[in-house]
Amino acid sequence: MDDLLKPLSKKNILEPGTIIRRIGSGKDQQGSFIEFDESYNMILVNIIDMKSGSLLASEGVLKPQEGDKLYYYPTSFSSSTETQKAMKIIKEWPLYKKHNVLQDKIVNFISISYSPEQIINLSDTDSLHLVFIPVQQKFRIGRFNERRNLTRVCNDAFMLWLEAMNTGKHITYLAMITHIKNRGPRFYSAGAKTHDKTAKQLQEEAYRFDPTHGGQIKAAGVEKGKKHFIVDAGSQYMGLGDKTPLSVSTVVTDALKKIYPEFVFTAVEGQGAVG
Repeated sequence: MDDLLKPLSKKNILEPGTIIRRIGSGKDQQGSFIEFDESYNMILVNIIDMKSGSLLASEGVLKPQEGDKLYYYPTSFSSSTETQKAMKIIKEWPLYKKHNVLQDKIVNFISISYSPEQIINLSDTDSLHLVFIPVQQKFRIGRFNERRNLTRVCNDAFMLWLEAMNTGKHITYLAMITHIKNRGPRFYSAGAKTHDKTAKQLQEEAYRFDPTHGGQIKAAGVEKGKKHFIVDAGSQYMGLGDKTPLSVSTVVTDALKKIYPEFVFTAVEGQGAVG
């Protein structure tokens, strides 16, 4: 584990921009804190899988699971004495030099997503791929498509929303579910935002897709020892709204069950997940 990390306790007062890291349950993820939602889960931007070096989501919610530990980096690019040293490492990267028009955006992305000391430490340990692969994914440069399965990364990001939902809470989702061979289903959420705002945010993601279905998912407690969700496909943005038949939402739950067998999903007609 990174020696620069500090344990995060309830006593810590989090400032926007603090880099939070979650370690446990086989996961190692970090992101930049924005705010707490109504259930006091942390909303983060630029969520990065620090095991694979993948950018999971531009925005997501972090809810610790049993066995997880939370840490934070005490410095940032705006406060650290090591900022210039870290900037030199970034600016020596060949793809930074190659893409002149993206240089400011690359610096902004890295300065939001990492601490300067972390950049220096990753450089010293030959681990800068944990920085530069997410940059390639974010800006569609280099060879990032060879480094990850976009469908998997997309659905891993959606998993963050499912894990974080408390009983009675809901999220808006968009999905691509087709019968085309080798095109597995994808699910995306931006929380409880409207479908049109969700669609707009989706188009900013590296794994963007053209949705075929949309609706709401509500956490409904536990069934047979598994977290239970109620699912509709009643998005007016996508089509039939409260007139959506059960058969359509069943298509959605069948896809969800395939991707997330650790959960239980029940289909309802219309806009029944929130009605």
